[in-house]
Amino acid sequence: MATDPARAAGQLAERADGPESNLLALVHRHTRAVIDAELHRLARRAPSLSPADLDVINTVLEELAESAFLAPLRNAPGDTAGLLAHIFGTEMNTD
Repeated sequence: MATDPARAAGQLAERADGPESNLLALVHRHTRAVIDAELHRLARRAPSLSPADLDVINTVLEELAESAFLAPLRNAPGDTAGLLAHIFGTEMNTD
């Protein structure tokens, strides 16, 4: 149920340095944790779902997270990292 590591690494490598990459990695990890928690909750509540069913749901949730959060964050101007960190409630070291 985890994200394809090559895909995630390629996406995060686009901004390999600076506060933008830290924020992107943080949001990616948080998104992955939320998806995993929801998949586990769903598996408990609907035991009739097969692993293939859960894989389809996982893929859809990853695509949703990518289009709703990660792509806009990845494409945001670099000078917005501080504002985005504030919005997401994170403290980032920009040294």
